[in-house]
Amino acid sequence: MNRIDSKEFMDELFFCLKQEDIVKAKALLQFASDSNIDITVQQQALLALGQAPEAIAFPLLEYLLKIDISNPDLNEALYELILDKSYGNTDLVLKYIHQDHRKSRLVFLQAAGDLMLTDAAPELAKILQLETDKEILITAVKALGALRIPQYLPTIASVMADPDMEIKQTAIYAMAEMGEEKAVDQLFKVITGHDESDLLAIEALAGIQNQHALNGLAKLLDSSHTHIRDAAIDQLIEIGKKAVPTLTTATRNAEADYMIHLVTTLGYIGDQSALPTLLDIINVRPKDPNIRQALYEALERLPSTKSAISLANGLQDEVEAVRMSAARAVDKNLSKVLVAGLKNIVRLKDEGAKGAVAALIDAEADNIFNFLLSEESFVTLARDHVVTKADPSTRAHFLDLLRSKNQEELARSMEDAVPAAAKPVQRKRPVEIYVVDDSKMMLKLYQNKLIKLGYSPRMFDSPEKALMAVSVFKPDLIITDLNMPKINGLQLTQEVRKKYTRQQLPIIMITTQSDFIQMDENDHHASVNESYLSQSGINQVLHKPFTDEDLEATIGRFL
Repeated sequence: MNRIDSKEFMDELFFCLKQEDIVKAKALLQFASDSNIDITVQQQALLALGQAPEAIAFPLLEYLLKIDISNPDLNEALYELILDKSYGNTDLVLKYIHQDHRKSRLVFLQAAGDLMLTDAAPELAKILQLETDKEILITAVKALGALRIPQYLPTIASVMADPDMEIKQTAIYAMAEMGEEKAVDQLFKVITGHDESDLLAIEALAGIQNQHALNGLAKLLDSSHTHIRDAAIDQLIEIGKKAVPTLTTATRNAEADYMIHLVTTLGYIGDQSALPTLLDIINVRPKDPNIRQALYEALERLPSTKSAISLANGLQDEVEAVRMSAARAVDKNLSKVLVAGLKNIVRLKDEGAKGAVAALIDAEADNIFNFLLSEESFVTLARDHVVTKADPSTRAHFLDLLRSKNQEELARSMEDAVPAAAKPVQRKRPVEIYVVDDSKMMLKLYQNKLIKLGYSPRMFDSPEKALMAVSVFKPDLIITDLNMPKINGLQLTQEVRKKYTRQQLPIIMITTQSDFIQMDENDHHASVNESYLSQSGINQVLHKPFTDEDLEATIGRFL
């Protein structure tokens, strides 16, 4: 088909607009498709329509929606012109909402929301109740949500129950657009723990960020469903500083599992305003060692001289994992007060001093050694640990550190003193164990223990990296933490199980949580829920804190 002469087209259009001849103008505009005229002429036609009176321009703009115009910029310009002409013309918008032409309906439904035409709300609500066209329904939901009229909360809530996930997602975000307290409550009702819409609702709540929504997100950290907890943690971390007052308030009287997640989230946010609360909790020394460990891991991410005394005390904790977390925090929080406190500890040469020195060496808290190597008591305790207890990797690291500080003679004397008994167990073949944990301290702890047991561990600080490695090489065993950002241990397990069964690749889950525990109602005896383990793909759960014997026995079941 020959393209239409541009000048003749525009002259004729101007004539029709001047004569207010809508019928002839429509007949002319039917040739305004991409195949008939250039985009520059289409643009000129829009400019001409924009200058025409609403009574003329409006029906012609609506008619253009039926023309084949593929250029996205031109379509956007057409929509902006429709918005301009629609402002203050609610009756006309409602008229075109109910026309038969689908594209016209979609555009004017969107316009009703963008222009905040509250008079259109009753018609939008009717569409939500009666419409079967998915795209029309989705567009109407968005428009009604944009109007933010409280009386239509139940209407949008009913759409959130739609089985179609795309429609449900649109309704969830429309509810979030409403923003008020009742809308927040409706979104929390969506979160049941049994549907993928849980995550959509949590993300929508995070977008609201009023106090009611923040309080609810904080409460989700106490959920019994791992994916809900992890999603809430991710969103609160993304919100950042604004969430800190809500989280610190929630720590008051929080139970153990809940407290751990609150503290962990505050640590990941990394805002100094959380520090007084964390120090207050540490100073009362919680009975649960998992809480103490979480606190020291949080302090590692919140460097401050104010934490000196607490960190020094943490190095003398009776639980090794807590001591190592405190040691990692020491490395990031050095101060004159902390150095003085550590010197006083090591000078005692008692069991507490031995544990503190071992934790500093095993955690590779290298910065502090600049100040302690001049202490004879430290050198004595360090020699004993490096020679008789440290795993080969940690020993090599410490000896290299000594040499870098011109302590070659000391390093050589320690190396020469290592007895054969201190060497790791020798196995007939290398046993590959993948360890997955977002805590670098825990990875170091596992590495130390596994090497001593004669295994060949490979450490991953994110599930994504571990999954890539598993896709290339199958290890003999996987040890994974449960709670990790973005991908948790359960999701990691589900991905691994797509390739390997429980028999082909055993997975041990390490957690502080009661997710896998069932309680006997009569004697309150706790036991691992084997049914849940089977469904999740996990072979066994090991709860923190655990002993070296616990770890060895658990691994021994599968290797």
